[in-house]
Formats: sequence, structure tokens, C-alpha cells
Amino acid sequence: MVLQTNLRALRHRYQLSLTELEAVSSLSNQYISRAELGQIQPTKRLEEQLESAVERIIVKRESTLRSFKRDFQSYKGRLLRPVEDTKHDE
Repeated sequence: MVLQTNLRALRHRYQLSLTELEAVSSLSNQYISRAELGQIQPTKRLEEQLESAVERIIVKRESTLRSFKRDFQSYKGRLLRPVEDTKHDE
């Protein structure tokens, strides 16, 4: 029987990959997958590790979105013009 855990639902809803979660959690993506499918007994420590990892990803994404919003605002009305500064074209 495959369970749909809250972590798996959130991951899919917000396009959070196992690889991204693995990078910040110090857990392998296979282990995370097994945990979110209910194949591993959840522990308080595992729950805390995954919560901390998701919180780090949220902070990173918020920062990226702030930068995106700032760049977008500076290009409003000029979105289809050629890039003038190659630093923004990375």
C-alpha cells in the first residue's frame, strides 16, 4: 500500500524535487522517497530533519523570488528589448 504523505503532496504541488530536498537535508533521495511513501517508520528526528530542509528551501525560494521580482520590475515595459547587461542573462 502506497501512502500519500503531506510531504509528498507538498513536494508535488510546489515542484520540489527529491534532489533539491536531498541537497539540503543530508538524506538520500531514495530514503526521502521511502519515508514519504510510508515505507520507513517516521521518527521525531526524521520529521525534524525534513521540516528543517523544507524551511531552508522556502527561504531560498523567497530570496530568489525577491530577486526575480526586482529584476522584473526594472524590465517592465521593456521585456522584449535586447539584453543590455549580460550579467542578467546568466
